[in-house]
Amino acid sequence: MNPRKIEFILALIAGITGIIAGITGIASGGILAAFFGSEELSNATSMTATDSEVLVAAGGFAIIFSIIALVLGIALLVFAVLIKRNAKVFGILTLVAGAVGFFLVGLLWIVPGVLAIIAGIMCLVRKVETV
Repeated sequence: MNPRKIEFILALIAGITGIIAGITGIASGGILAAFFGSEELSNATSMTATDSEVLVAAGGFAIIFSIIALVLGIALLVFAVLIKRNAKVFGILTLVAGAVGFFLVGLLWIVPGVLAIIAGIMCLVRKVETV
């Protein structure tokens, strides 16, 4: 039996859901930027040009942070594969990637973040018996 199977599965699911969170963030940031950048909305809601520019900039930042979260999701997939080689190093990297995602996309990162943090802690704490 594979000694790090649980950590592998948790990190793999974290990576897949992290990719989904990144793509969702990119889409929502694009919709935010496109929706609030339209002149029809600012005319209909009496928003000033400054308000509209700020909301478009917020959508741009959401896209940038979501792209970084997407890269973290892909990195979690790579870490899941490499956990079996060096559990301590990739456990720390998985733990850090899981924590950093919360600062990037917030609530979208709940599932991948919690799973990555659990997998990282298990890699660092759990002793595997060699047969």
